[in-house]
Amino acid sequence: MIFTSHVIDETLRLANIVPLILRRATKDVEIEGYIIPAGWTVMVCPPALHLNPEKYNDTLAFNPWRWKGQGSNTASKNFMAFGGGMRLCAGAEYAKLQISVVLHFLVTKYRWTKIKGGEVVKAPGIIFPNGLHIKVTEKQVDLIKSSTMLDKMICKSPTQQAP
Repeated sequence: MIFTSHVIDETLRLANIVPLILRRATKDVEIEGYIIPAGWTVMVCPPALHLNPEKYNDTLAFNPWRWKGQGSNTASKNFMAFGGGMRLCAGAEYAKLQISVVLHFLVTKYRWTKIKGGEVVKAPGIIFPNGLHIKVTEKQVDLIKSSTMLDKMICKSPTQQAP
């Protein structure tokens, strides 16, 4: 289940749920020499953060292994798929659980074949300007192989020899 969690985090990093987060400054704040006056609206853009080459190597690559050894990635200064701070989505872990259940069925029950497209452009999130066309087909179970395997697994009486 750990690798599934890494796949989900990487998917959320590349395909954000929230394109921007707006907050209003309640008092004057100084950040790196800049004053943000009280009442001003501040915008955080998680897709720009998630595609920042200073934080992530090879930003457009789908690489679930980048999360190995990092623990839960519900919220941090470098990962804001579900917001952050006091306004972190209360259902973040539940949403990840739901994603893992759906992902399980999409991977185990269906075959995915790329037809055309797939060019990725940063803008500041990722977009597919020419689309990504895929064919989804239900995986077929080979009944002959399945029944042969089942025959081999059936318990035989002590007088019969298993094949």
